[in-house]
Amino acid sequence: MKKKQNKFLLNKRLEVLKFAKNIISTKGITSNTLKNISTEYGLNLNEMDLLFPEGNNDLIKFALEQLNNDLENYCKKIDLLRLPIHKRIRKILLAKIYLMNKEKIFYRKIFLNLLIPKKNFPLPTQLYKSVDQIWFISGDLSVDFNFYTKRLILAGIYSRVILFFFNNSDQ
Repeated sequence: MKKKQNKFLLNKRLEVLKFAKNIISTKGITSNTLKNISTEYGLNLNEMDLLFPEGNNDLIKFALEQLNNDLENYCKKIDLLRLPIHKRIRKILLAKIYLMNKEKIFYRKIFLNLLIPKKNFPLPTQLYKSVDQIWFISGDLSVDFNFYTKRLILAGIYSRVILFFFNNSDQ
């Protein structure tokens, strides 16, 4: 029974995320984003509060988790095992850019919201999750000091790639 409930909640959250992409792409993220979504698409505001108890922060976290899940599913279709590790990482980064490019305006607005320090959103945590996911997909099995150094180096590279991607004027 619990699995059905989780699947139901996931489907509802995915539905709200689909609507949120349209609203956030046009209006940006405001304190009333969830209210705007519920009003425009006829969703129950109390239900929205249950799906995303921390409001916009939960919505952003969920959107980024879904992006990481999409990246993992996309990369399963690519034959990465035959490539050297640096080429795997490159392919995975390009795949993430490809996925974000489909809804670039939405992800740009989320990223800009992450940069605002007063939003109480842990940007370093989300950066670490993204970088860790990239290493996981690439098949990294390190557990020693290399585990941390690899992620730290990739975090710097990933940050620069993402900044360049969002500053690029091509839609």
